[in-house]
Amino acid sequence: MSIVIGQHLNTRHAPHPWFATQDDELVVGGDKLSTLAQRIGCTPFYVYDRSVIDRKLCQLRDALPQAMQIRYAVKANPLPQLVEYLRARIDGMDVASAGELAIALNAGTLPHNISFAGPVKTDSELQAAVAADVLINVESERELRVLSNLARATNRRPRIAIRVNPNFELKTSGMKMSGGPKPFG
Repeated sequence: MSIVIGQHLNTRHAPHPWFATQDDELVVGGDKLSTLAQRIGCTPFYVYDRSVIDRKLCQLRDALPQAMQIRYAVKANPLPQLVEYLRARIDGMDVASAGELAIALNAGTLPHNISFAGPVKTDSELQAAVAADVLINVESERELRVLSNLARATNRRPRIAIRVNPNFELKTSGMKMSGGPKPFG
């Protein structure tokens, strides 16, 4: 959000729809950017306003049917403090690597609120997911074989969902939807 020009911090900013401005400067979490920069001691930096996160989550919940879950894709931003903050405000986390799984678990996310998806899960990632008892989205026959072997070796019953990509096209209202074996659906 801040722009560094030489050694001078340029904090001038036009009005923003989510943040207040004071003297043409963004105000985040009640503080001007220049105040935050002085407190942090360096630029550039990232700053998150919890009230904006909460407001946007409320707007999203209000727009969705009550039974709909809100899940956070940790790959969008794996900052541990952000994941921990979101954990208490959403219904679950989606992870795509062992590192993201560790971040979600360390943030206090319960295993039954975590799903592990991704087209190239390694054997060690599948092992970590089984050990953590999270839902694993199986995306290939190879993954299913590895999970079957892990289940026998560990005497565990992995929680799985199977990804199915039917080979068809659906055309309605000018929108084209098609299936088939693609890594990201």
